[in-house]
Amino acid sequence: MAAALLFLIALSACSQGTAETSVAAPRGQYVALSGDYKASSNTARAITGAMIIQRGGVTFSNGVILYTRTLTPRHGGDLIAKNGDSYAAAVVGPGSLSIELRRITEQVTPAGVIGLCGAERPQYVALAYDERATTVTMLVFSGDEPPGPEAVSSRICARFGYAAPEGARTREGVVL
Repeated sequence: MAAALLFLIALSACSQGTAETSVAAPRGQYVALSGDYKASSNTARAITGAMIIQRGGVTFSNGVILYTRTLTPRHGGDLIAKNGDSYAAAVVGPGSLSIELRRITEQVTPAGVIGLCGAERPQYVALAYDERATTVTMLVFSGDEPPGPEAVSSRICARFGYAAPEGARTREGVVL
């Protein structure tokens, strides 16, 4: 009976540990970005407010909810469009940025609130951050194809900046 209990505990720990393994992290490991971030850019303060990043989506204090599916991680130096800029150039950051690209499966907007791309439906969101994730820049894309070096119909429709409210975030937790 004790062996069965230990097996269930070990199985539970394994399944919990694999839930957040989908975003580029330093040294080739993948850990999903998550947590609370306060609006730091004028655009984010005016349109979305603070955001909460979770494995299945992003929630904003203005009531907008994005349900998302994480795609293959990108890097700051990767191009976002054919003959276009890199993610790093679009967010004005270093080429070493980690980029969590997500497909937006649904955007929920409360009555009277404008969506992230205005009247257009957002299709993809890229969360750009450095190793410590003290700040996150969110690029929102419209167009049916994902941003990438061969994309011709994907375009940035919004850019928002956020900051960790209580110190830097790392894979081990928050550093104060």
